[in-house]
Amino acid sequence: MSKKLQNATNLYLRGIRDGAIDEVLNNYMGESYRQHSTGVSDGKEGFKAFFTDFFKRNPERDIQVVRAFEDGEYVFMHVYQNLNHGGAKWITTDIFHADEEGRIIEH
Repeated sequence: MSKKLQNATNLYLRGIRDGAIDEVLNNYMGESYRQHSTGVSDGKEGFKAFFTDFFKRNPERDIQVVRAFEDGEYVFMHVYQNLNHGGAKWITTDIFHADEEGRIIEH
């Protein structure tokens, strides 16, 4: 598995599923981070602020990467999310942009 694919996977599983935000910010994200999701501000602090609140609202998180592949500097993922024992369920489609070192710089 390439570094960018590992970093995108870890962003979801270690960061969003497991709540290890500081691990994600320090190891899997680039120096800059641009976010296109509604309600999430750009930058590492915007990511941290959004998910700190998300964890309070969603203490039970079953998150699984269904499929992931890369093309050049981009990673594409389908991710199953089941929050709070079925309170919300969906599959997301995410596109991540990685820098030269494979760190995630855009979502």
